[in-house]
Amino acid sequence: MGVLKFRLPSNDSDRRSAGFRKAYIAGLDRTPGRLGVDIRNGLMTCSRDNSESGRLFVPWPIAGYGTPVVGTATLSERPSPYVLSLELARGKLNDVRNQMADWTQMGLRTTSELADVLSVARRAFVRAAMHGDEPEVCFEASQASLEASSKAGDLLTESYLGQVLQNRLASAGKLTTQLGCVLGGDPEKIAGSAQWPSAMNAAQVSVSWRDLAPTEGKFRWDLIDAQLAWCRRHRLNVEVGPLIEFRNAALPDWIWLWDGDPDAISGFATDLVRQAVTRYKGKVSFWQVVHRPAGHEILGLGEEDQIRIAARAIQVARQADSSAQLCLGVDRPWAEWMSGSRFQLGPLHLCDYLIRSDVGVSCIALEIAPGYSDPGSQMRDLFEFSRLLDLYALLNVPLHLQLVAPSSVESDAAADPNVQVEPWQWPQPPSEALQADWAARWVSLAIAKPFVRSVKWLQASDASPHVYPNGGLHRGDSTAKPVFSRLQSLRKEWIA
Repeated sequence: MGVLKFRLPSNDSDRRSAGFRKAYIAGLDRTPGRLGVDIRNGLMTCSRDNSESGRLFVPWPIAGYGTPVVGTATLSERPSPYVLSLELARGKLNDVRNQMADWTQMGLRTTSELADVLSVARRAFVRAAMHGDEPEVCFEASQASLEASSKAGDLLTESYLGQVLQNRLASAGKLTTQLGCVLGGDPEKIAGSAQWPSAMNAAQVSVSWRDLAPTEGKFRWDLIDAQLAWCRRHRLNVEVGPLIEFRNAALPDWIWLWDGDPDAISGFATDLVRQAVTRYKGKVSFWQVVHRPAGHEILGLGEEDQIRIAARAIQVARQADSSAQLCLGVDRPWAEWMSGSRFQLGPLHLCDYLIRSDVGVSCIALEIAPGYSDPGSQMRDLFEFSRLLDLYALLNVPLHLQLVAPSSVESDAAADPNVQVEPWQWPQPPSEALQADWAARWVSLAIAKPFVRSVKWLQASDASPHVYPNGGLHRGDSTAKPVFSRLQSLRKEWIA
């Protein structure tokens, strides 16, 4: 068994203990492994199955950035404990400097402001390192370094964003990236839906297995037909799915009679896929076949069971329409949940495995919902979002993104009751203005990446049933939120 020990800040370790227990350690492959966390007398002890070097990641408050997940540099085991705040400052500064070196070699032009902020981060880190035996001084200096490194990461990423977009627009004119939203319900029956096409050139038709097959063996296609008709009327590029989603509220009630029977569940899932793809062959060229496999314990299915069902469903879709693009969707792409799960593969390696298995996966969809409870992700900054996209680009297939963020902490009767906004993750309580600013920055960065083929806002309206509270482009009364006008501007400025 491997053990890493960390000395915690003495001033508020009890208040932060819930965040510390979300810590995880990742090795060279960036996949978190199972981790036991014990906190006693200001010391955090992390126990795991191996003794390899790794990076500890933990939610950590940074002024102006909320409580994002921050990583240390690579650490090896040693008898004496590390100072957690100091190692987090070292890791963040190291990440930003390495990324700047990589991008500079590729031709990125940096600013004097970035150099000044990085200098502040370095000086603060040196001060923290020199006072490691003075807890209060070390903590204060480490926090100053973390704040400056985070600001430097933002400046670096924004420089990258601006220059990449400038180069792409200069060489090819407006971009062909698809920008849209995931539909919910019949758009014709949702007030305000007539405005949606002004902010998008695409839409994702989305009808759950529960709605497609409310009764075993019988299918209803009217909602898909209505959404497709609306998309064609507004001349939007269309994606359809997910057909199979491993989420309780997306599954039909009758499927629970087969709880723990993977063969029966696989048969029902592949029958739905076959029926849908065959019915719309020649009309739909892009299917998100499966979403969230091997990430949630559901229906008594183990990790291997879910992977087999996903693989078989994609194979059946390929047999039904060999010309269609078939997409595999995953949520929580940073995989922090793996530190407390019995599942071992993780989303990145799951995608890689199914792509290499040649079952027919042609692209990957990433669902990213920071600041929410499961199936949302822990908060990260824009710099870490860029690093995540570059990591998944190594799969060498197109990426499709589904993003959402909350506009309020108020209750939302149309949302999944098991999903909550976690305001402690955000720099300030979520608001419509904060949602709009976050969306503009994250969507812009995603559009700038040439391997990202589409960006979809996950919820069109808070008036329709949805997963994430207060995440829609429109309010429950169907009036537009500020985020909608921001997407309109991006669409007009950059998208063909």
